Amino acid sequence: PALLRGACFRDRERVVTRFPNRYSGQENNRLAAEWLRDRFTALGLGCTIDRWEIINYSRPVPLNNVACRLPGESQKEILVIAHLDQAPTTVQGADNDGSGIAILLQLAEIFAAEQNRPYSLAFVATDAEEYGMIGSGRYIETQADSSNILAGFSLDNIGRTYYDGMNMELVGQYRNYGPIWLALTMREAARAAGIPWKVNLRAPFDQVTDQAAPISFMDQGPLVAAGIPALGFTAHVPARDIDVNYHLWHDPGDTLERQSAATLQQAGLIAEALIRQLMSMKSFPQESGPYL
Repeated sequence: PALLRGACFRDRERVVTRFPNRYSGQENNRLAAEWLRDRFTALGLGCTIDRWEIINYSRPVPLNNVACRLPGESQKEILVIAHLDQAPTTVQGADNDGSGIAILLQLAEIFAAEQNRPYSLAFVATDAEEYGMIGSGRYIETQADSSNILAGFSLDNIGRTYYDGMNMELVGQYRNYGPIWLALTMREAARAAGIPWKVNLRAPFDQVTDQAAPISFMDQGPLVAAGIPALGFTAHVPARDIDVNYHLWHDPGDTLERQSAATLQQAGLIAEALIRQLMSMKSFPQESGPYL
C-alpha cells in the first residue's frame, strides 16, 4: 500500500477549514461538493454532481452527490463512499466525515496514477448521510445497472488520535447483511499487507442483534439493502477512550485538534489494501450465509 500520511491529512484540513458548517442544504455544502468535483477532476477522474432536493419538515433541502469514476478494463466496478455532509451540531466535522473524504481523495490519487486497472473504480462523496444515508441510497437508485458494482465500502469516523484498529459495519438499511467473504477479505488483505492495525469481525452476538433490528448508521446500509456486497469502515475505540468518544459524537469538539495523521494513514492503508485485493480477484462469490 502506498497511501501518503501527510497528503491525506492536508486534504482533510482543506475540507474542514474551508467548508465548516457544510451540513445538508447549506451553502458550504454546495461549495464543498464543487471543490471536491474539481479536486477529483484534476486527478484525472470523470466527475459529475448529482443535484436533487428533499422536503424536510415542509422545507426544501437541496442535496449534492459528487460521483467520480476511474475506468478500468471492465465496466464492473468497485465502489468507495464517504459523506461530505456533517451533523448540524458540529462546526468542522473533522472526523465525521472529513476523515473519510480525505482518504477518498488520496485513494483516487493513488489509483489514478496507475495503469491497467482490471476493474473500474467509483469514488462517491455523498450528501445527507446524517439524514439517513439518503445520498448513498440515491446513488444506487440512479445507477443504470447496479449489478455492475462488484463490491463497495464506506469510510466514516477514522482519524482521531486514540483510534487503534478498524471495525466493520455490515447491517443493511432495514434488510440484508454484508457477506462473510467481503469481511474476511478485508481482514486478510490488511494482514497480508503487514498493516499494524487489527481488523475486527463482528462478534456472533452482535451479528444476531444487528439482523434482529437492521437499522444502519453508515453509508453501506443502502448498498447492502440493495443486495450489493458492501461493508462500512469505522475505527475501533479503546475502552479507556469510550466516554470521550461518546461526548465528541456530533459535537462541536469534532475538530482537527483531535485528529492524527498517523491514525488516518493506518485507516487509509487498510482501505487501499482491500481495493488492491479486490482488483486482483478473477471471480467473486455470489452467495453467503447470513452469519459470519
